[in-house]
Amino acid sequence: MKDLNRIINGLSKSGVLSGLAGGLAGGTLAGALTSKKGRKLGKSALKLGALAAVGGVAWKAYQAYSQRSTATQPQAGAAAAGHAPFHTAPAAISQQQFEAVVEDTPDNPGQMLLLRAMIAAAYADGHIDQQEKQRIFDQVEEMDLSTADKAALFDELRQPLALDSLIRLVPNAETGIEVYAASLLAIDESQSASVRYLGQLAASLRLPDELVRSVHQEVAAAKTL
Repeated sequence: MKDLNRIINGLSKSGVLSGLAGGLAGGTLAGALTSKKGRKLGKSALKLGALAAVGGVAWKAYQAYSQRSTATQPQAGAAAAGHAPFHTAPAAISQQQFEAVVEDTPDNPGQMLLLRAMIAAAYADGHIDQQEKQRIFDQVEEMDLSTADKAALFDELRQPLALDSLIRLVPNAETGIEVYAASLLAIDESQSASVRYLGQLAASLRLPDELVRSVHQEVAAAKTL
C-alpha cells in the first residue's frame, strides 16, 4: 500500500482516527523536535507527516524516560508473542533506530504496521457502528488510491488486527514504543474501552510504566501544537 500518510490523513478526516489532531497529521510535530539530531527527524516529519510525527513522539518519550530513569538494571522492552523476551536498558536505543521504523523506503513494514495499529486502536472502543463504517468506506472510495490499495485498506477496516496478532508483528522495542504511540494518537481516550485497550497493549508490549507515562505526556504536548 503506497502513500500511507495520505491514507492516514484521509482516515483522520473520515473519523476513524478520532484522536489524531489535524495539525499532527500534517507534520507540525517537527517544530517540537529541538535537539540537534532531532532536527533531522523534524525535516523528515515535514515530508512524512503523521508517520514521522509518531516516530518523533516515540523518540522524545523514550529519551525523556531514559533521562529520568536511574535504574541500573535492564528494563523490560517490547517483545513479540512467540519470540524469546528481550530487555532494553534506558538509553540503549538510538534515534536512528526510531527513524528506521518510519523511514520512507519502499515496502517498509514498519510504516504499514503503524497504520494497522492505528486502525485497530480506533476500532477498540466500539464506537464505529455499521452506519459510521459505511460513511468511512464511502470516503475511502473517494481517496486517490489504486484499486489494489483501496481493496487492502477496505479489508483492514473490515477486520482490524486483533491485539495478539498485532503484538506478533512487533519485532523490537523501538517499534513497540511507536506502535503504542500510534495507537494512543489514533484512539478516543474518553472511552473506557479505549483505556482498557491501551492498558492491554502496554502490558502485551512489556513497556515499563514510566515509559508509558512518558508517551502519554509527549502525545498530550504534541496535540497542543
